[in-house]
Amino acid sequence: MGASQGPLVVGVDDDGKSLVLLKRIVESGGYRFIGVSSGHELLSVLKTERPRVILMDVMLPQMNGFEASLRVRTGYSQLPAAIIYVTARQSEEDLRGGIAAGGNDFVLKPVNREKLLTRIEKWLGKAHLIKTAV
Repeated sequence: MGASQGPLVVGVDDDGKSLVLLKRIVESGGYRFIGVSSGHELLSVLKTERPRVILMDVMLPQMNGFEASLRVRTGYSQLPAAIIYVTARQSEEDLRGGIAAGGNDFVLKPVNREKLLTRIEKWLGKAHLIKTAV
């Protein structure tokens, strides 16, 4: 199977199995995928790549997903990428914290293929609504 030429989606998760699952789902939707295992790696990727969607785990080592999102929004304020948290965390505090950090949406783990692709498509169609500065 050849590489897709669709919009780029970056997945951030410190669990290799989760990244493999995200890659399969994203590529099955016709999108390109780059997987990284930390917020620091994401920031490095953003120096050369312009994803349209970032799938962000919240519980990451060294820099959690909310902090990584805030750094994306402040350091790459012109990047119109939706940040979708892919996490098991779903408390009101987590939801408020994620949105305050510049996130756009949440998808709960375990990841459902149809739900994730629907959310990606939703945000690709709403690029003009994506908050690019916190």
